[in-house]
Amino acid sequence: METNSLALRGVRVEHTRVAQMPGERTVHVDVSCTQPQRATPIDELLGTVGACVQQESGEPAAHIAHAVAVRVAQIAESADVHVTLRVAGEGGTPAYAAAEWSVHMTDADVQPTDDATLPVRTASHAAVISLESRVPNAADVFRTMIVALDGIPGNQVEGISPLYAVNHADGTAGRSAVVALQTTMSAAQLERALTALHAAHEGAVTCHIVQMGGIGDEEGAALDTGDAQHRAAVLAPWMDMDPQATLQGDPLAFLLASAPDAPFVGMESDHWIIGGE
Repeated sequence: METNSLALRGVRVEHTRVAQMPGERTVHVDVSCTQPQRATPIDELLGTVGACVQQESGEPAAHIAHAVAVRVAQIAESADVHVTLRVAGEGGTPAYAAAEWSVHMTDADVQPTDDATLPVRTASHAAVISLESRVPNAADVFRTMIVALDGIPGNQVEGISPLYAVNHADGTAGRSAVVALQTTMSAAQLERALTALHAAHEGAVTCHIVQMGGIGDEEGAALDTGDAQHRAAVLAPWMDMDPQATLQGDPLAFLLASAPDAPFVGMESDHWIIGGE
């Protein structure tokens, strides 16, 4: 391999919409990639960046940057990718609104092929993601989150719970739902993706990995599950989606029976994902 780094500077993508910035904009993308394992043709890299930005058009800048980083990491098979977006200001002024997001792939996330020439992703494993929000359009936010999760390379959404209404102790109302996901991402990578989506929606939705297969005990213990085992806001929609599921060895029905918020959680819609209420 003749080089162990890659840098694309100022890749220009025109006629792109960015959330919170009305109208079409020109987006300039910087990509740096260390230790790429695949000698990817420059045209393929440029095309990938442009297509990814256009595909995510209309999303917040942080979300677009994250999507580009994930895609470049996949095709270049790199352990470290950094992406910066610069969005042209009004009237072509030199002012920029910048957003950046980093995705780091580690050696633990790949394993060599038989001929030890190229790494390949680890096998897919199951994860359960909780979504909670107190904004009035929570269902719309959840739908956007689910589409974004499903769009990350290596991810496939395999189950979506009913939408639940939640009355909080402070008198505010909210919504919750749970998603079943098959993913080739590590727990750390998936948590970073959720953090990016949380930031992209300006904190309007809280999301946690409440369960994940294919990870070690130490990695599982480090997960921030949002205290899912004690919260009906997570347990109730999850049990509707998968009545046979268990959490830390306990059936969800058992945990739900002793959840202190159980009286304040109820199903709102079982067909909300297609736009119903």
